[in-house]
Amino acid sequence: MSASPAETALFSVLPQGLFGPLASPNRMHYWRLLCRLFGEFFGPDAPMPPSIGFQRREITSAIERYLLTDDPWEDDDGEAPDTPLAIRAGTVYERFRHAGWLRQERIGARDMVSMTHPVSRMLTLLIDFAERGPTFFGAKVRSIELQLSQIVAGKAMGDTLDEAADQSRQLLSNVASISVQVRDLMPELSKAESTAQFARKLFERYVGELFVGDYAELHNADHPLARRTSILAMVREIEFGPLRADLLAWYAERAPGGDMALAEHRLQRSLRRLHEIDRIDEYLGRLDDDIRQANRRALAFLDYRLRAPDQLDTLLRRACRGVLAAPEDALRLPVAPGGLMDEQRLRPPMQRQRPIARTANTSPEPTPAQLARLNLLRQMKRARLVLPEDLARYLDRHWGETGVLDSQALHIATIEDFRAYQTLVTLALRSQRKGGLRREDPLHRLLRGFRVELVATETVDASVDRPHPDNPYLHSPRFVLHRTGTHASMKATRTKDLTA
Repeated sequence: MSASPAETALFSVLPQGLFGPLASPNRMHYWRLLCRLFGEFFGPDAPMPPSIGFQRREITSAIERYLLTDDPWEDDDGEAPDTPLAIRAGTVYERFRHAGWLRQERIGARDMVSMTHPVSRMLTLLIDFAERGPTFFGAKVRSIELQLSQIVAGKAMGDTLDEAADQSRQLLSNVASISVQVRDLMPELSKAESTAQFARKLFERYVGELFVGDYAELHNADHPLARRTSILAMVREIEFGPLRADLLAWYAERAPGGDMALAEHRLQRSLRRLHEIDRIDEYLGRLDDDIRQANRRALAFLDYRLRAPDQLDTLLRRACRGVLAAPEDALRLPVAPGGLMDEQRLRPPMQRQRPIARTANTSPEPTPAQLARLNLLRQMKRARLVLPEDLARYLDRHWGETGVLDSQALHIATIEDFRAYQTLVTLALRSQRKGGLRREDPLHRLLRGFRVELVATETVDASVDRPHPDNPYLHSPRFVLHRTGTHASMKATRTKDLTA
């Protein structure tokens, strides 16, 4: 039995140890850090990365920042590890690098870090899989029909045919997977300890994640799924009509060496997948049976949970009345002689083995004063750390209707305000260098929704009465901020950054 190309080609594209961190005991923590790094540096929502990658120190600093603001790691005693933050960030980085999630290259005297295209695609698929919601069959069928109509009209060729065939295969796969997940979900819901927990899991998992979004309209006459006969008619027209020769020539032009056998194989594969849409009734019939059975089990379980306490009270009162009215001989229990609750009948308690006392590499417990200093140090570092959302929050208090903000209108009231103002001064000074602010500059990511411009001293208009800044802490050149987007777009960007 020969293996398919997908069975042999996966780890020729992906590193073999890629899933090592996601299979370790700390897989939830590694997954969270991967998602944050992907969203900030390598994902589609992140700014365009430099062609040579990011500096290694920039990635490790981001990991340190994540661990400083939200540290999920705990030791066996439920406390945070006492390893220095920089060492822990370096350990996490090396774990990602050895597993293949990050690629490090030596360029000149710097270590540059990037993420390869196959690894980025795999991480995108994993994130999309984790965020998948209810499926809408109507949209998929409508897309297949539109693509086939374009092919029949001569406006599209084999690439559109392959896409329609892949969507047809995905449609059947989604219906089959939902049916299996519904059958597997009900035993899991039955383990709920309370009625409220069962109802919450029912609506969060069954209705919110697994259920079909347009299930109620599947059997309506105006649903796109009812036009699958027209889809099959177009498939037969493509297969037996004059379009077949044009598509075969299109595939042959793009096959290696113009191989006609390979072109014929690709065309037949796409047509075969499109013909499989005729089996959608079988899959939908099984899905209907599974959903009806799941609904009956859910309703029966809720009905039992809601009625069982009342029936239990009735049975207990009936048993008590029966015991009081029964003769003495009828109350004898069918048990062996001896004490019913004798300690010899009880199972002896389990003895937990005492842990072996550690004699080497022991570290003294920190005192309350040391813990207080550590917490104070963390708060000091966080107060001096300027993130894009911190800078946006500082500027939101000063923006006016014109979208132009002078540095003289910026006020400093706290340490956070001082660090934000100092960062704006640095941005203004670096933007005046030849070539402007470089994209590989770590401060470039802070320019979200605005740009900064340094104002020369001789261009200041002394006749204009401007407010004096309440800033006795820092003497700096004057600069002007210009808003580059609407308020709504900047708010959406900040919300995206906070979510990532």
